[in-house]
Amino acid sequence: MEITARLAAFTDLAGPPPDAVPAVDWAAVEAWLEVPLPADYKALVSAYGPVEIGDGVAAIRLHTPCVSADGRYEYGAWVVETHRHSAIRPRMFTRERRRFLPEEGGLLALATTAGGDHLFWDTSVSKDPDAWPVVLLTTSIAVGEGEPWVSYEVPLLDVLSAPARESAAAREGVAVRAWAPLAGARPWSPPPRGAYVDARQHAALTEGEGLAAVTALIPPPLDPHLGEGTWEQVFERLGTRLPPDFVALSERYGAGNWSWWLDMPAPLDLRSRRGLAAGVEEMLEGYRDLREGHPQYYPLPAWPEPGGFLPFASTIDGDMIGWCAEGEPDKWRVAVDPRHSDQGPPLPGNFTETLLDWLRGDGPATAGFHGLRADQDPLEYMFFEPFGPRGAG
Repeated sequence: MEITARLAAFTDLAGPPPDAVPAVDWAAVEAWLEVPLPADYKALVSAYGPVEIGDGVAAIRLHTPCVSADGRYEYGAWVVETHRHSAIRPRMFTRERRRFLPEEGGLLALATTAGGDHLFWDTSVSKDPDAWPVVLLTTSIAVGEGEPWVSYEVPLLDVLSAPARESAAAREGVAVRAWAPLAGARPWSPPPRGAYVDARQHAALTEGEGLAAVTALIPPPLDPHLGEGTWEQVFERLGTRLPPDFVALSERYGAGNWSWWLDMPAPLDLRSRRGLAAGVEEMLEGYRDLREGHPQYYPLPAWPEPGGFLPFASTIDGDMIGWCAEGEPDKWRVAVDPRHSDQGPPLPGNFTETLLDWLRGDGPATAGFHGLRADQDPLEYMFFEPFGPRGAG
C-alpha cells in the first residue's frame, strides 16, 4: 500500500488532531539532522503534532520538532540525549554495538513508549527514508534476561496502526490523544551550525547550583512516576518530614536510576516495595540489624535516634544512601552505608548538592559514591533512566 493510502487509512482511524499543531520547517530540520525524513512521519507530524497513540505502557509517544511550553523539552537536545543514553544502556545486556546518527547509517530516535522504551529508524537499511524500518530499545528487561533490541522490520505507520486500532476499539473511536507534557508546544528552530544543541547541559557541568543545575545537566522525564499518595502521607508513615531539596528533586525525576548505579524509589508510592516509604522501612531494619551485630563498623546510630542514619535509596552495589538525621530536615547531610567498606562520616552537603557534585565528578565531596571516569565528558556516561509504574524503565 502506498504511503498516501496508508496515511489516509491511519487518519480515518485516528480522527482529527486533538490539539493545535506546531509548525515544522522540515527543510531546516533535515539539514540539521543531515538526513531526509520519512514522508509518513512528516505527514503524520504535520497533521497531528506530538501525540500519544495506544494505551498502557505500550502506548507510543511521538516526538516531534518542537519546544514544550515550559521549555523542558527541546527536539534537538532530546535527540542528542536519547542517542547518548541509548549507546550506553545496551552495554549492560549485549555485546552488539549500534550506531546512532550522526554516524553514517546510524539509528535516529523518533518516539518513546509510556513504559520508557525508545523507538528509532534504522537508516542503514536504505538510502530511501520511506524504507527505513523501526527498531525498539526496551528498558524493561534485567541483565541476562534477553536481548534489548527488537526489530519490527516495517515502517512507522505500520508500527502505529496496531496500537491505534486497539485504542480506538477500547476508547469508542479515540485512537490519538494529546500528550500532556507537549500540549501547547511551539515550533523548534535548529541551532547554528557548529553550536551545541545541548549547550545548556554542557554549561551545567560547571555553572549553576542546586536543582536548577541538576535538571539542566540531566533533563528530567516529562512524566515522572511519583505514585498516587501524598507527601503528607509519606511523612506520617515515616514519622518525619524529609529535606525539602529531596522532595523537590523527587517530584521532578520520580522513580528511576542514575547512570546504572543509584536507584531512586517512587516517592509517593505507598502500595509497593518499590515505593519510598517501604524502601526506607526495609533498609532501616537491615541497618539496625547490622549495627547491632557489628557496632564498630557502623558509627552512626539508626534513626530515630538523634543524628541517626535514615536510608532512602540503594545502589546496584548494595550500598545505602541516606541522611544523618540531625536537627531540622533542611539541615540534614547525606550519609552513605557502603556495602564493601566501613561507614564514614556524613558528607558536607544535602542530597541535591551531593548529586550535582557527583555528576560533575567532584570525588572529595561525594565519598562513598561510585567513582566516575575523569578522562571522559560526564555527559557521555551520565543519565537518568525513569522507572514506570509497573517497574518498566
